Amino acid sequence: MRLSRALTVWACLLGAVTLGGCQEQQTPPGRPQFSVEQTFKQWDKNGDGKLTAAEVPGAQLFKWLDQNGDGSVSQEEAAAFGSGRAGQAQGPGQAQAWRNPGTSQGAPLPPAEGFQPRSHDDEATAAGLDPAVLARIDIEMQRHVAARNIAGLIALIHHDGHRGYFECFGMQDIEAGKPMAEDSIFRLMSMTKPLIALTALVLYDEGKFGLDDPISKYVPEWAEPKVLENGQLVPAEKPITPRMLMSHSSGLYYGQLDGAPGGGVAAMAYQAGRAGGATLKDFSEAAAKEPLKFQPGAGYNYGISIDILGRYIEAVAGKPLDEVMRERLTGPLKMVDTDFWVPPDKVGRLCQIYRQPSPGVLEPGHQAADPTVKPTLFMGGHGMLSTVGDYERFCLMILNRGGLDGVRVLKPETVDLIFQNHVQAPGQMYGLGGVVNGQGGYGWGGADGTQFWIDRTNNLFAIFMTQTDWYRAPTYSAFRALVFEAAGIEAGRQWTPPAGGAAQ
Repeated sequence: MRLSRALTVWACLLGAVTLGGCQEQQTPPGRPQFSVEQTFKQWDKNGDGKLTAAEVPGAQLFKWLDQNGDGSVSQEEAAAFGSGRAGQAQGPGQAQAWRNPGTSQGAPLPPAEGFQPRSHDDEATAAGLDPAVLARIDIEMQRHVAARNIAGLIALIHHDGHRGYFECFGMQDIEAGKPMAEDSIFRLMSMTKPLIALTALVLYDEGKFGLDDPISKYVPEWAEPKVLENGQLVPAEKPITPRMLMSHSSGLYYGQLDGAPGGGVAAMAYQAGRAGGATLKDFSEAAAKEPLKFQPGAGYNYGISIDILGRYIEAVAGKPLDEVMRERLTGPLKMVDTDFWVPPDKVGRLCQIYRQPSPGVLEPGHQAADPTVKPTLFMGGHGMLSTVGDYERFCLMILNRGGLDGVRVLKPETVDLIFQNHVQAPGQMYGLGGVVNGQGGYGWGGADGTQFWIDRTNNLFAIFMTQTDWYRAPTYSAFRALVFEAAGIEAGRQWTPPAGGAAQ
C-alpha cells in the first residue's frame, strides 16, 4: 500500500495537517507540520528505539508504519512515513524539489496549438466575460491535463449575476475510463470549513448564542483551558468564543507543542474515532486536555478550531452535525450532493484521488477514510464532499447576502461579518470560516486541489476543483489569472489573499 495518502491520517492523528490553509505564515496550504522525532519519543514508553503495536495509538496506523512487517516500527520507518517517502521507489534526493513547500512549476506543457477551445458566446456575454479569454482557459486547462499535472478538473466563473463559464476537463477516474462530469463528487478537505462556519452563523441568527459568548456554556470541557507559556501551563485569561473558533484565533493548532505535557491526546482520539464509533464530543474532550498555543484571541493559528466549532454546533442544536447542516444550510440551499459521506447510489460519481510523486506523474492515491462509509465523527475541518454545482449555490447565497431562490439562510448583516477581519495578527487577515483581504474578498481551499473565492467588489466568484492529494501544480494559479483577465479586472482590483491565506 502506498502511503502518501496515509500521511493525511498520520498528520491528522497528530492534529498536524494544514488542510488547505496555512499554519502561521510559513506553511503553505496543505503541508504537514509536526515533529516525527518528538512523537516517536513520546510513544516509545520503554525507550528501546522501537514502537510496538501496543505503543502506537491504533492498529491501522501501526500497520501503515510497520513497512517491513517485522512487528515493530523503527525511527527510520517513522521518519520515512512522516516525510511522505514511505512506499516510494526513490533514491536519495529524487523529487526533493517537488516536496519542498511552495507551488511547483509542474511538468512542461505541450504546445497550445494542439488543443481546441470550446464555444463561449451568449453565456459569456451575459456574464460580462471575454469569450476569447475563456477560450484560452479551455486550452490552458487541457494542456495541464495532457501534461498530467492533474487528472481532471472542473472550473466555474460567475460574474455580474450570471454563470459565464462551467467546463469539465480530463478524467474523473483514469483507470476506470470515466471522464470528469458536471456532477462529479470531490473531497472538499478544508473547503469544508466555510460550510461549518456558516452553519454556526445560522444558529447565531436564530439567537442561540453570541459570537463572544464562552463556548463552555454548551461544551463544558472548555471551561478551564490552559495555555503553554515559556514552558509553563497557565490559566487562559479569556474564555474561548465562537468568534475565535471561526477565525482560528482560539489558540488551538494542528500538531503538538514542544514541551506540552500530555501531547497527542487529541491525535489518539482522532484515530479512535476513525477506527470506529467515536464522536465529536469524544474528540473535543480529548483536545481540551491539551494546552493552547497562545492566549485566546491574542493571535492567529490555523488548527482544529473549526472541528471544535462542529462540536459546539452539535451541543447548541442538540443534534449531530450532519443533521444540523442539512436542516440549516445544505437543505435550504438544495445542496443535494454535499455531505460527510457518499451513499451507494452516488459512488460512481466520486472522483479518484491521485498522488503526484513528481511533476507529470499521476498514480492512484489512498484516502484517510473511506468516503462511502457514513462516519460517526464529523470533522468540520476537512470531512465533507460536494460538487461544483452545490458549492456554486453556497457562493451565490453569500454573494446575495444570505438568500437564494427566495429562501433566506442568513441575515445580510451576518454575511457582511464573514468578510471582516476578526484576528489580531500582523500580516494576517481572517474572517469567519475563510481568509479575507479587506476589499470584499472571501475564500479558502482544500489540500486535494479544491479552491474558491468570492469577490463582492467585482460581483464575481470562481470555483476550481481537482483531486490530487497535497495538490501543488500551477493549474489553479493559471486559471485564476485568466479569470481576472476574462472579467476585465485590473491588477489593483483583483482578489489577492494576504500572506498566509489560501493563495496556493
